[in-house]
Amino acid sequence: MEESNNYGHQHPLLLMLNQEQLINYGSGVADCSRCGEKVSAPCFCYVEHCGFYLHKNNLRELEHVALQYDEELEDVAKCFGCCEPLAKYTNFSPDCGFNLHEKCAKLRFKLNHVCHRNHPLVLQFNSEELSCKVCQETRQINIGFVYGCSSCNFSIHIECVSPSPIIEDKSHQHPFSLILRQAPFICDACGTAGNHAAYACCTCNIMVHRKCISLPHIIKIRWHHHPVSHIYFLHKEHFERLDCMICHIEVNEEYGSYYSVDCNIIFHVNCATRDPLFFYVVSPENEDEKPLDISLNSITNVLERNDAGEATIIEHFKHNHYLTLSDKIREYGNKCCDGCMLLISDSFYYCSECEFFLHKACAELPKMKKSIWTHFCQLATLFLTSDNIFRCEICDFLSNGFAYKCNECGRHTCLRCQAIPPDALSCPGHEHPLLYYYDFVGRCSACGLDVKRAFSCKDCNYSVDPLCMLLPTRVSHKCDEHLLALC
Repeated sequence: MEESNNYGHQHPLLLMLNQEQLINYGSGVADCSRCGEKVSAPCFCYVEHCGFYLHKNNLRELEHVALQYDEELEDVAKCFGCCEPLAKYTNFSPDCGFNLHEKCAKLRFKLNHVCHRNHPLVLQFNSEELSCKVCQETRQINIGFVYGCSSCNFSIHIECVSPSPIIEDKSHQHPFSLILRQAPFICDACGTAGNHAAYACCTCNIMVHRKCISLPHIIKIRWHHHPVSHIYFLHKEHFERLDCMICHIEVNEEYGSYYSVDCNIIFHVNCATRDPLFFYVVSPENEDEKPLDISLNSITNVLERNDAGEATIIEHFKHNHYLTLSDKIREYGNKCCDGCMLLISDSFYYCSECEFFLHKACAELPKMKKSIWTHFCQLATLFLTSDNIFRCEICDFLSNGFAYKCNECGRHTCLRCQAIPPDALSCPGHEHPLLYYYDFVGRCSACGLDVKRAFSCKDCNYSVDPLCMLLPTRVSHKCDEHLLALC
């Protein structure tokens, strides 16, 4: 093995002349840090096992690295060490793309850190998917520099080596002070463990992760139609149950969570905020804003009411004739609702001039909705439509009934799918309520197929995927004069 000068780093490169040397060095399969292709001998790698590899041909490109500054690339190029945009950079070559801030090029090769006293930490490429012990964040492999100890699987982002001793954030009324230690702790904001770096508020007597200091106070989450608020400590007597609405595991009231007392719901912090598609931040001034779908009812005019106050004759914005309320389910039980396309099974409106039927519940749906929990467009508006044949994005069925259409992505959600609740749901033939699991992995008890999302029973091994859950309980068939029941 030959040794070569390093280009942009403090330690030398080893030349692996054949595949046997590469395997013996512990690097049987690796990617070139220059071109991204799989490396094979002859190639170069760093002496310190830091995850940097180069094809031999790519090394020649680094020989032309020079100290220069290009204003045209300031907004697009990023530092190879910290991944931030380049304001001024050193060791830059347009051919190889090896861009470094001056401060990153001058980083110390080894250092001792209070969070890991056993061994010194070595500057290396982020070659393993390890979370930073200070900020708890995990970055994409092979992106940027870290300080790490390979033997202990320990890493710290270069910007987290010397974290801010005091942090003030608008989400909390007092400053947080840094505590670096090797002892574990439980974050009072999210309820999960931390090991090395904590921030403490001595006034409130709480200790949190660095990333939890800036947790948003109010968020709108797709699993619930109202905003929910963050709280550090729950009052158990305000809730009937403490199960998280997403994972259905009990929330520890001694630590932080997102909640709504009025709706009696609660979420783990990490469940509520794990995916940016699941939530958005609500500003305090918009917290009391009413949902758009409260006042825009599909019934445009009520012509007659009964003694109980029910609308018995109505005008509906999706039909040209008056509609009359009826509960004669046996007489019209073989008819389908033109909204949800299911057989008439409850109180309904019908048109005396044409074959048009609507379940009472379908007729009373709002013209617009701000959100449907199964739909991912956060700030879009969904409009009730019935003008064309569509494919539902949830169940994938073709339909010519009513649907909610997103004004942002144009996708449709049928009435059956928009009515699925994210919490407990009853299933014909099963005695326990079924809960929706977003990360479910298993087999559907109805169709026998392996599924990734399902409604599942906490008390027994029974799970049904969303498509099977939407199957109608009764259907007609041309081969039988009677209705067929689901069993």
